[in-house]
Amino acid sequence: MPIPATSAEDWSSATVVPGSGEGTLARIGPVVLLVGSDQPSVVKPYLEHAQIVAANGGQGRQLVRGYALMLSTAVEQSPGFAALAPHTTGLAVFVDGDVTVTINDQTISGADSLAWVERLIPWPVESVTVTLPGAAAPADGSTYRLDGGVIPAGSFTMPSGAGDAMMVVQPVAMTDEPMMAPAEPAVSEEAGHEDHDHGHGHGHPDTPVSDAAAAMVVPVAAPPAPPAPPAPPAPAAPVAPPAGRPLPPVPADEHVNFQSVLISDVDDDMDDFEPLPIVENAAQVMEDSPSEQVRGVYCKNRHFNDPRVLFCAVCGINMVQQTPVLVNGSRPPLGVIVLDDGSVFQLDTPYLLGRDPSGDERIHNGDFRPLPIIDQSNQVSRVHARLEMRGWDVVLIDNNSTNGTFVHVPRTPDWVRMQPGTEQVLVQGTRVRIGHRTLAFNTHAGASH
Repeated sequence: MPIPATSAEDWSSATVVPGSGEGTLARIGPVVLLVGSDQPSVVKPYLEHAQIVAANGGQGRQLVRGYALMLSTAVEQSPGFAALAPHTTGLAVFVDGDVTVTINDQTISGADSLAWVERLIPWPVESVTVTLPGAAAPADGSTYRLDGGVIPAGSFTMPSGAGDAMMVVQPVAMTDEPMMAPAEPAVSEEAGHEDHDHGHGHGHPDTPVSDAAAAMVVPVAAPPAPPAPPAPPAPAAPVAPPAGRPLPPVPADEHVNFQSVLISDVDDDMDDFEPLPIVENAAQVMEDSPSEQVRGVYCKNRHFNDPRVLFCAVCGINMVQQTPVLVNGSRPPLGVIVLDDGSVFQLDTPYLLGRDPSGDERIHNGDFRPLPIIDQSNQVSRVHARLEMRGWDVVLIDNNSTNGTFVHVPRTPDWVRMQPGTEQVLVQGTRVRIGHRTLAFNTHAGASH
């Protein structure tokens, strides 16, 4: 379906035309992602977040905040990428690095920015073109389209008009090697129907990542038509359409309908969470809420710190240049937990994490606070995990959850599933995945090494 797109439903069924280049293009439900690398190990974390967002209905808010959270805690340099997903009032765009996005004659690029760039382009969206450095936009009148999956590409466009007889680019499974196009790509009518279904909001985290290049796919030649007798063209009606011919968009299902309801209700739902107290000085907090007594050291400005840190967590002064004297004191907050939707929870007390932790007896007794993890995947237990403060450490404990708790520690290559009931001490930048939601641990404490 060509754009203009005037709603999230229109965007999900819009035509994506890929262009050749040394990058990776993914279309997963309503999420479209272009990464400036063809190395699977580099592309993987960006693709994983796109899959998570698609599985939750393709929410533009979650897309932007999740990638911002990823970049703010990442150690490795980003390869440069652009990601797009629908929001209730427009199209959410996230750009990092030297990638150029042109929407409705408005150009967005991260080349001149010290960080990432994010925009919300109001509906209607008339045209979209995204290019990596050195790549050219797809030629006008291109006969290729991507309905779902992942392929090598350096650009893509979503034109305001598209021909009916377009060939579907066939994705194939990604391996650990750099992506290469198959020698003889197969394009069939049945394959085109399958890909078309995957392009209408049915994003799945287990969608196989794939491998076909738009520029290397050869369209299947139609057999020559026999001489037509002098008769009306009515008999031609039952002839099957050419391979890859776009189908009418499927009706919006519950998954697509829910995404707009969820996004529009986000602000209203914030009333369910207790905001952090606003006070004029920290002493009032210490008086109002009892804190655990721990052994620590004071900087020369009388800020109480973890004895292992090199710099004061409050004023940043060097702690090495003074003789440390261990004393008892009230432990300050140990940082914050930031969810992928932007919610922030201060770590001054233990938390229970899960689908519905508020009913737990430990919440009623005041031993823990609830940290609800709202997820549509049905993979989050009622009480999935808990966060405890032990001395100066924040400890994550899996609560023998059915679907597991996953942890990604900075400077490590991949996510690791925690064994049921085991513990993990969180360090700055540690990310945690529960169901299809992610959260990050952030502390401003000075590093101990």
